[in-house]
Amino acid sequence: MYENVAARVPESVVKDIDFVAEEEGTDKSKVIRELLSGAVKEKLAELALEKYSKRLVSVGRAAELAKMPLADFLLAAAKRKIPLNYSLDSLEKDFKSALKA
Repeated sequence: MYENVAARVPESVVKDIDFVAEEEGTDKSKVIRELLSGAVKEKLAELALEKYSKRLVSVGRAAELAKMPLADFLLAAAKRKIPLNYSLDSLEKDFKSALKA
């Protein structure tokens, strides 16, 4: 389902959108949807990485906030040199839970 969203953008951005649409042989709406979708995905990841680096959320919760698989989130954190926030206590709890299952 789609919803209309209005935003005022500089004329230079409109010209760039027009150019991309023409180059790709598509319409402006599709270009805007794709660009906006990519930007929102990046922003969600950025916010989740920030919360995780400040130890405000667990790695699992951060991956959920970023709307990405845990492995992908861990790779993104590693690329930004964010240390893994995983204590020995957490490892022991997870190991015991895995053995019970």
